[in-house]
Amino acid sequence: MSTDKNPPIDREAIRAMVRQVLRDAIPETVRKRIATEVGKAAAVPTADVAVERTEDVSLATDADVAAFVHRILKLARDPKQREAMESGRLAFRLKGTRAGQPARSADGERIEKGLLTERAVIAAAKAGKRLVVGRRVVLTPLARDKARQLGVEIERE
Repeated sequence: MSTDKNPPIDREAIRAMVRQVLRDAIPETVRKRIATEVGKAAAVPTADVAVERTEDVSLATDADVAAFVHRILKLARDPKQREAMESGRLAFRLKGTRAGQPARSADGERIEKGLLTERAVIAAAKAGKRLVVGRRVVLTPLARDKARQLGVEIERE
């Protein structure tokens, strides 16, 4: 009888898999609509209060999200800043976007049709690019796994 313990759970790997499943399960049109609605909600001040200041925010990585949360917590410690955020006088907008439009990175490689292979993902990772794939592109399981492993973003259109 073996007394081997179960290996530790890799929470980041689980999060990445959940994100990928959601990306695959939710159609692009729904994701765009959600992003648009979130942008509108962030851009619209509450109770007819004029926006005094808008800060641009970049949320491309988990580190960016963590930094933004820390920024919000720091601002919330100051009663005046907290009140400005709650009233809508201090607003936040995704960097590089107009009100209500999702951010798009220009550093992507576009693939219109064919097969997206592990080799293409490795090449994109080496070039530091994300992959934008059309509806007619077939994504191989190895390519998907390699993209997760190397942190290459694959965006379906």
